Amino acid sequence: MLEIGSGTGYLAAAFSLLGASTRSVDIHPQFTAAAAANLRAIQGSWVEFETRDAFSDAPVGEYDVIAVTGSMPVYDKRFERSLRIGGRLFAVIGSAPVMDAVLVRRVDGGEWIRESLFETVIDPLINATAVQRFVF
Repeated sequence: MLEIGSGTGYLAAAFSLLGASTRSVDIHPQFTAAAAANLRAIQGSWVEFETRDAFSDAPVGEYDVIAVTGSMPVYDKRFERSLRIGGRLFAVIGSAPVMDAVLVRRVDGGEWIRESLFETVIDPLINATAVQRFVF
């Protein structure tokens, strides 16, 4: 499992305790440090935390589950390409006031199914592609 945006480490801890090999990536070193400290207090959890920009050119690997915990104003296919066949990706796409929470499933080597789940609003990830605005 890969989490983009470590936050407090809560989601990574939940996946870890469910038995998933878990990696959490965040651009803020203070977030990965705090999340790692929080997980030390939870017996049986193990998460690999990494401080880096998830939008850098460095590959993130292949995963069965990817959770993007900040929004992306413009959908970025790099995360769905990191899914193994049968894998699932949760992401929030769009800009306020309405964003779309989506589930993306990788069907085979070149096909993904995208399903809209609900509307929400969450802060965007740093360095996510912004929506191009009309300029005079």
